This record gives sequence, C-alpha cells and structure tokens, in this order.
Amino acid sequence: MAKQRWVFVVQALDKPGTLTAVAAVFSNRGVSLEGILGSGIAPMTPEGGRLVISFCATQPKQQLLHRALERLSSIFHVDVYTSSDERLRAIAVAKLDPATPLPAAVDYRAETILQTDSERMVMLTGTPSRVEDALEHFREQQQLLDLVTSYIAI
Repeated sequence: MAKQRWVFVVQALDKPGTLTAVAAVFSNRGVSLEGILGSGIAPMTPEGGRLVISFCATQPKQQLLHRALERLSSIFHVDVYTSSDERLRAIAVAKLDPATPLPAAVDYRAETILQTDSERMVMLTGTPSRVEDALEHFREQQQLLDLVTSYIAI
C-alpha cells in the first residue's frame, strides 16, 4: 500500500509533556514527523492547545496513529486530512535564487519577505496543491535553495 502525506489537527491540553507524548506515538510506530505547528500559546481554556502535524504513512498506519493519539489523556480530539484537502492552507517560506521571478499566482499568494544580493525569501500561502505546484516549479527551475513548509486548518 502506498504512503501518502497526512495532516492531523490535534486538540490537546496545553501543558508540559503533551508534545512529548504525541511525538512518542509517532516514534514508537516508526513514523517521522514532516512538520509540527503548535498554537494555543495563551489558550482561553485548558483544551485550547492545538497541534498541526504532517507526516507520510499508509492509510492503515495513519488509522493506527489516529487511534493511539486519541487514547492519550492529554488529547481531546484528532481531525484527519489528506495533505491535498482544500480545507487546509499551506504556508511555505522558500529561499530562492535572487533573480528568480515569481510565477503568476493562481489560487495562492506569493510575497517577497526579504531580498538581498545573495537570496530572496518568499512566503507562499494558499491551498496545499497550489503551493506545492509553485514549489515544484521552483525545483524544476533549480531555483529553490531552502524550504520550510507547514499546514494549518481553518
């Protein structure tokens, strides 16, 4: 069975040890995290913490991880998305060659956040598929020097 990229949006207690317990679920099952984004820095309730986790796995492994996470005492709920789900938004910060022109933005936004003689930092936001298309364009043109990508659920 083929692996695919998944995104879990985890509602959890915002307390020490929650992230460690979540990471252990993945580690103990041989799955590396591609990205993790935490929110709820100042939650209004103890349940206000949220983690957005991206990873690659087969569907059976994703289901195993989902069940294991929901059994943790600090986890309230886990929503599951494929990374191409249009309800998600991707955020990418890409370091490009400074001469790189930005392609016409279709269904995503591209903004230069830093430009020097040696590099251009660009933030791309939009649906995961559109941001991935733009990043693939930069890869094909050999203009992508570095990259950080994350997902958020709205």
